[in-house]
Amino acid sequence: MRLNRRRLTTLIVAAAMAFPARTALGRNWQSAHFTGHPLVGKVLDRDGNEASLDAIKQRAAATPYVMLGEIHPNPDHHLLQAEVLEHMIAAGRKPALVFEMVTRAQQPVLDHVMANPAATADLLADRLEWATSGWPDFVMYRPLFEIGLKHKLQLRAGNLEKSTIRRLGGREGARLTDTERTALGLDEPMPDAAATALLDVIRTSHCNMLPDTVLPMMRDIQRARDFVMADAMMNAANVDGAVLICGAGHARLDWGAGLLVDRAAPGKLVSVGFAETAEGLTIEDIDTSAHHFTMLTPRADITDHCEAFAKSLNRQ
Repeated sequence: MRLNRRRLTTLIVAAAMAFPARTALGRNWQSAHFTGHPLVGKVLDRDGNEASLDAIKQRAAATPYVMLGEIHPNPDHHLLQAEVLEHMIAAGRKPALVFEMVTRAQQPVLDHVMANPAATADLLADRLEWATSGWPDFVMYRPLFEIGLKHKLQLRAGNLEKSTIRRLGGREGARLTDTERTALGLDEPMPDAAATALLDVIRTSHCNMLPDTVLPMMRDIQRARDFVMADAMMNAANVDGAVLICGAGHARLDWGAGLLVDRAAPGKLVSVGFAETAEGLTIEDIDTSAHHFTMLTPRADITDHCEAFAKSLNRQ
């Protein structure tokens, strides 16, 4: 019998989560790389001072809006997100749960599943067509959706529909009208320093292989997605705040959705960035300014993504 790659990945991740292989600082880690790194399990606050996972949990339970920023394919980050969310619920909170992985066009799917008392997370994954969505395997996200369904939390889409992303990128039909851009917060210019920093992040995260003419469009896409996530968190129907499950970049306080929520509700947000260790990484290398808390975990993947990205460009 021949297993396809997606099925094989599912089995490997499920086995790893069921039978953790390594332990560091008293915690079972699912990711296999750099588990013995001295920074694994460390939590730093925005000023670079050492904090703790308990401090994150306590702050989250006491704060209306919580962003839990992940490295998408890292299973430890999803387990930590679930742990923080469970703590909030145990403390009496019932926040809305916003997912970057679900587009606004899919909100009716969430609404339908929430209205079905017998709905399961796997049913939701099927209705969302998760297996073909491009997001990491659903086995990592299942605990978060299960918590949402079990505790009857409001589930909210936190991402742009794909058609709008394509138009922002100039790949489909006409560009957005001024009215449409205003509705996504793109009518307000970014501060120069933030705009430059975001361009630099986009450039380096794509291995310095994209033409400069493309970068401003990608910045608009990032900004629009941040706006949609912030808008979903601030929805007036969220009677007990919201938790955002997103990439760590979107939770940033300098130019991400974190900045937008913090401006709209000063002092009512806590942003957590889960990050990964690497060979030779020192505490001085870590930029803690982008989140209220940064937590280091082992690394899930040591693939050379720039090599893979270069091959994908050559195939186009």
